[in-house]
Parts: sequence; C-alpha cells; structure tokens
Amino acid sequence: MTTTWRRSPWDADPLSWFTTPNLPLAAAALSLAHAAIVLGIVGDAGSRPIVQIVAVALATLALVWVHVITRPRRGAVTVARALVAVLLASSALVLSAWGYLGETFAIERWWAPLSVSLLLFALAPYTSALRLAAFGGVLLAVGTVTTLLLVAPDDATWPPFATAVITLFPIVVGLVGGVVMIRTITVALTRWSERPLDVPGAASPPDELVAAVDLATAERIAPAVAFIADLLERGAITTGDAARAAAIAERLRSELTTEVDRTWIERVADGRAVVVDDPGRLAERLDLAQRTAMRALLDALLGDIESPLGSARVTLRRTDHGAIAVALRILSTMPEGRRETFLAPYYVTLQSAVENLRWRTGPVTAVEFEVAAPPTAGARVQRTPEAGTPGGPVAR
Repeated sequence: MTTTWRRSPWDADPLSWFTTPNLPLAAAALSLAHAAIVLGIVGDAGSRPIVQIVAVALATLALVWVHVITRPRRGAVTVARALVAVLLASSALVLSAWGYLGETFAIERWWAPLSVSLLLFALAPYTSALRLAAFGGVLLAVGTVTTLLLVAPDDATWPPFATAVITLFPIVVGLVGGVVMIRTITVALTRWSERPLDVPGAASPPDELVAAVDLATAERIAPAVAFIADLLERGAITTGDAARAAAIAERLRSELTTEVDRTWIERVADGRAVVVDDPGRLAERLDLAQRTAMRALLDALLGDIESPLGSARVTLRRTDHGAIAVALRILSTMPEGRRETFLAPYYVTLQSAVENLRWRTGPVTAVEFEVAAPPTAGARVQRTPEAGTPGGPVAR
C-alpha cells in the first residue's frame, strides 16, 4: 500500500496510457474555452483585459507543457518538470487576480481556479498520489494567499471565508479527485499485474477449483499420511522409521522451498508454454512498468482468443556493467501484419521504460532490452500470489 502512494498510473501500466496521450491537450482546450467564454462572451474581463489575456496564455501554456513532458519518449515526469507547470499555473492565478485588483467581479465565474484544477487532472496519470498532493498543496496555498490579499478586500458581496471557499473549491476538487483517481488506478493495476496468466480452457467453477487444489495437496502429502497411518496401525516405532520420516520431511521441505523461491515471471507463466531462464532471480529486480510490459506481451500474444497457440522463452542475465539484460522470444500464430500493428504501442512505450531496446518481428518476435540495476538489493515488487489452479511445471 505504501508503494502505490508513490506510483503513478503511468508507472503501473504505461501501455494503457498510450491510448490516451492527449489528455493534457484536451484540458488545455477546455481551460481556454472556459476563459474565452467568461472574458469574451460573458464580459468579465474587468478594466485590464490585456492582463487577463496574458494570464490565460500562462494557464494554457502550463497545460501544453504537461503535454510536452508526458510524451512517451521523454520518460517519466520528474518533479522539476512538473513544478514548471505548477509555477505557470500559479502565475496565471496571481496575475488574473491582480488584473481585477481594485474592482468587484463575479467571483463565482472566475476562470483561473478551474484552469488550476484542470492542471491537476492533467498531471494525475503521470504522477504519484503523494506528488500530486504536494503540487495541489502548493496551488492551494497560492490560491488562499491570492484570494485573501487580492480578491477578498475588493469584494463586499461575500465575506472573506465564503470568497476563499468559492475560489478554492475547484482546486480542492481537482486535488482530491486526482488523488482518488491515482490511488484507484494504481491499486487496481498492481493487483491485475500480480494475477497469473490465463490458461485457455482452464476455467472451472469454484467447486471444481477447490477440488483440484485439494487433490494436488493430497498428492503432495500422500507419503506422509501413509507413513503416519502405518505407524498408528503398528503401534510401534522401529529404527528405520526415523530415517523414513527424515526423508519425507526433507522432500516436503524441498518442494515447499522451491515453490516459495519461484520468481514472479515463473509464477505468472505457470501452466503455459513459457521457458524461464533466470538462474540469478533477476526478474525480481524489475520495476512494475517493465514487468507490466513483459507480461502484457506474453499475455496478449500467447493468450489471444483467435490464436491461442504459441510459446515463449524469457532469458535474464547480468551484464558486465551491472545492468539486467532481458531477452524475449515469442512464437505466435497471429498474422504478421496484425502482429506488427499490435506491437507498435509496446515498442513506443518500452522505449521510455528501458534502455538499449532492440525489436525484431517475423515468425518469432524477438525483444531485447536492458534495465539499469536498482540502487539497493532486494525485490522491487511484491511476489506474485499462487495461481488459483495447479498448472504444469515451468520448463527450465
């Protein structure tokens, strides 16, 4: 749960956000249209319309800047880049309030707070909940100070508290709505990425699933049960029983240890024609974005309804300079033209998440890339939960 507060929806699944790349531009168009209606059609530009036009330009520029910094090839949105947009939006808010200084205007139709709210929504897919809360806190502080110093003294229609509430309400909506959206998406995508690959034809009713799991468990502990039953029937312990019990315990311990030590890629590929070659357990070092891209390729190319047949090999090795080299070989029955069209979004997205990406299509899709080694040891993602149905062993 702590990790999801520090993860953006784009981090959790950069592939899905490829389909909605123009959200900041849409927010910019909406902000510009709203300001044009208020200032031009309604006529609330005040006595300094040039100042309002400059403020509108700054607010629009902030959203266009978000569009620029969120292009897939530019990688993740950094704090410094996002602060540029926050600074532009704050300047627009302050400048617009200064443009109305000394005169009363319709505070409930003020265009600037809505533009700030749209900025927070535009940033939401590309930043974490904690960072958006920080950005929203800065904008709320600027809005509060601006309202109390530049707006409230000139507006006798509303008391200062009501003026602040009306002004800050759109910003609060953008902040709370953005944080809730980020948390909902990241938690859902994290759970989705942890699920095992669907095995065609393996779906079973709940009772059958329970029966299958019980059968597998019964087969695993059958020697131990038989041994204990034999002891109870004989009512005595011989010298050979200790050695037999030790052998059974060692076998069970070995099986359970092997099960626990499997990496996430071995768990999600359980029961599929996927060979995992990862003796160094390097798959545990990949972050969620890189892991999502890998499993999405396997899931889509091997689990397509129209072409369920396919196989894959995943190889992970440590490079000489400490990075993690990943190689995927995927054999899919999907037609070549449709396969290339399907893979285009993955290629663009992977370019921003990995290094030294190499991609070849044909009868066998070959994907190779490198991942920079994390600064600290240990797994960077949670382990994948055990599959709901028992599958065949993963080939090694």
